[in-house]
Amino acid sequence: MVESLRAIGTRCAVSLWRLCLLIAVAGFLGSCANPMPPSGGPVDKEPPTIVASTPGADQVNVEASSLRIEFSEYVNPQTFPQAFSITPAPEGRMEFRWRGRTVEVNLPEPFRPNTTYIITIDTNLRDANGVALSEPIVFAFSTGPVINRGQLAGQVVDPVSGKGVAGIDVYAYARADSSAPGTLPERPDYRTQTDTQGRFSFQYLNEQPYFVVAVQDQNRNRIPDPAEPRGVPPVPVIVADTSTSKPIHRWVLAAADTTPPVVQRARPLSNRRLEIRFNEPVSVASADPELWVVEDSVRNVTVPVQSVYALPASPQQVYLVAEELLPESTYRIRPGGVVDSAGNTVREQLTSFTGISQPDTVRTRFLGFVPDTTDVVEDIYTLRPGQPFGVRFNEPPDTTLLRQAVTLTDTSGTPLAYTLSTRDGTAYFLTPTPPAAPEHPVQVRVNAQVLGDADTVFVRTFRPLSPRELGELSGYIAAPDATGTVVVELYSAGAETRTAIQQVPAGTTSRFIFSSLPEGHGYRLRAFLDHDGDTYWDPGRISPYQPAEPLVWSSDSLRVRARWEEELSDTLRIPNPGF
Repeated sequence: MVESLRAIGTRCAVSLWRLCLLIAVAGFLGSCANPMPPSGGPVDKEPPTIVASTPGADQVNVEASSLRIEFSEYVNPQTFPQAFSITPAPEGRMEFRWRGRTVEVNLPEPFRPNTTYIITIDTNLRDANGVALSEPIVFAFSTGPVINRGQLAGQVVDPVSGKGVAGIDVYAYARADSSAPGTLPERPDYRTQTDTQGRFSFQYLNEQPYFVVAVQDQNRNRIPDPAEPRGVPPVPVIVADTSTSKPIHRWVLAAADTTPPVVQRARPLSNRRLEIRFNEPVSVASADPELWVVEDSVRNVTVPVQSVYALPASPQQVYLVAEELLPESTYRIRPGGVVDSAGNTVREQLTSFTGISQPDTVRTRFLGFVPDTTDVVEDIYTLRPGQPFGVRFNEPPDTTLLRQAVTLTDTSGTPLAYTLSTRDGTAYFLTPTPPAAPEHPVQVRVNAQVLGDADTVFVRTFRPLSPRELGELSGYIAAPDATGTVVVELYSAGAETRTAIQQVPAGTTSRFIFSSLPEGHGYRLRAFLDHDGDTYWDPGRISPYQPAEPLVWSSDSLRVRARWEEELSDTLRIPNPGF
């Protein structure tokens, strides 16, 4: 019995030893196939760098047939093909073979004679811990005795804030003269990316003119697709040379949206309620249900639409409430009264859906007051002059119940009559009689129980700011020429603010003034030369080429004092793109 137990123990020990050996071999093979760093040590926050390459940086008379790059640490091999580019690009597919921290790039064709090759590894590269490059790595070598030394630089900026935009692809297309191309070539001649400040630079270029385009390449195909935000070059061509004292141009990144929103799908949520999803964020320009058509394609009758509404939390959806829809019946819907952020009206195509039998169980709920402001003085919410106030619901409420649930009073408790207005079907603005005034705050009470919601009464008091609490902001602006009207826009400080508070033209003296501004708020300005007279900034076009309307921005630190006109210390100067 003892001998048998000993034999069993021996066999178990041998089996365990064999299992450990197999695991060790598998781990070794796995590390060779997909090299990863050893675990442990401090958290890695540094991006990888290149410690050696063959051919080497700035090497001439290169006779190699492949390229090797050694990094300072292990990188994620899956991110390398998208991050890597070589110019001029070879015809065919490149192969990448890894050995530890070194990658060998095998090209489908030999290096061309007497040619400068530029290697770019962009910010898509990640190390094994996910740390990305902060700016592209660029180096060059030549198969001849000379390396090209032409260079050009610029910055890609946001159209509203004027701040640099990181990680944007920039493409340079070689030109034989000073004219912009009628259509872009299939591929750019050179490519780079912006750094964390939106700056970019091309080096090792052939000294000649270039048409330079910035693109937020969302599908990574290295082509400026129509729907992608892009920066149109401020001038038709920029000459690459060895000078280091040239002016730095700005490319303003924006999407020239002329395409109407399109319905992606119509989905019934119940036997009365429909969710309409669009291909981009939209808003309801009119909640008139008569603008929508729902047809029973089997019985060839129209189903009346009772209400239309949108919710801020679902910017790509619009909701309809119609008369009862039959289950398993096929319907077609045609939208109306919907626009995208550029003001394009929805395309009126028909979209089909099938009715369902699920009954509609949505109950009207009070969501909150509008505006959702934090400007509070002694429990009273203050409003800018002319700023409306009201209430928001999850769906269009019955107006009779709404008037029973929502009451307005003055500070003495006297009820006030009011009128209702809505655009999106869920936010209802209240205009009391007499109107709210600085000396006459208005209290809004919402009895949610009347609507069938919670047994709660919500209360908020609104008061417009008085002239003694408001200030002004003024200044002067200089335009490079008189080819358009100067338009100045005022924004709240903060990169997230995309909509102007006010817009004014600069007068014949090039002076502007913004009035009735709340004290203490941070503001910033944007001004542009409006060439086409539509009061909207035009981002320009790549093909046929048309430069963007020139822009200038102030800092984010503009402040306003009550009963005071703050004037900018310096004149805002709209740049002349030609210099």
